[in-house]
Amino acid sequence: MKKVPFLILCLFFLLVGPALADQPYRLPIDLSGGMPPAASGFSDGWSYEDPTIRVSVTKGRVDECDYWVADVQLADASQLRTAPADSFDSAMKTSGIQMARRVNAVLALNGDYFCYTGIGYIVRQGVEYLNVLWGNRDVLLVDEAGDFHVFPLAKKGSFDGTVEGKRIINAFFFGPILVQDGKRLVYISGDGMAEDEPRQRMAIAQAGPLHYKVICCATHARGSRGMTLYQFANLVARQNVQTAYNLDGGNSAMLIFNGEKINDPDNPDTREICDIIYFASAYPGDEP
Repeated sequence: MKKVPFLILCLFFLLVGPALADQPYRLPIDLSGGMPPAASGFSDGWSYEDPTIRVSVTKGRVDECDYWVADVQLADASQLRTAPADSFDSAMKTSGIQMARRVNAVLALNGDYFCYTGIGYIVRQGVEYLNVLWGNRDVLLVDEAGDFHVFPLAKKGSFDGTVEGKRIINAFFFGPILVQDGKRLVYISGDGMAEDEPRQRMAIAQAGPLHYKVICCATHARGSRGMTLYQFANLVARQNVQTAYNLDGGNSAMLIFNGEKINDPDNPDTREICDIIYFASAYPGDEP
């Protein structure tokens, strides 16, 4: 088969519309990584594009605090993935950068630090690892279509492996919910989240079908004030998202693009973490 130049493919997908065109590439629902990103897909700044994924990261500043917003569009739900430091049966922790590089992540962020509570509803890559709920935290479910579903203060027996008739691929237990149905929640309760203190914070959000945003604010150091949970929720709500969920923050907050941490890279206290959420390419390159 004659090869199609990469730049021509990219031009085609730009012309057909804002969403990525239908194509057959899909990643397995397991702990394997994504396809290696194409070197030619990276451009100046924090951006990447191939026929299966577009990523663009921008930096801003508000209320004396730096923040980053990553905009991600995928061709297939399988490209939104999770990975552990060792396994999801283990409490092992390691560098988030190492995890991101291991699985060929285009963009990665820290997960919910699943190993520290011993409770929650934890599903990763289609496998349920824990289903112990006490009704004290909000839960985020990601279904097989890549759609987000949030449940406030979920209790025992709330979930059976499906949501609205679709298989649950990943589930997170940290919270709280920040945006639901396109609106910032009026009351946000963060159990143990230091909601009134200025901190570094991380959120993952869905803006539309296979369209996601990751929002991170800077720590209260090195020229920034950090944000309270309420300030952060306001920032997230301004990003035109339908659903947004708070993840682990503080020194665990990591936004990694092309194998490098881009938020607060000089922080000497960056923690080792036990899991990441990442977005991967499914494009195998030009086939012979």
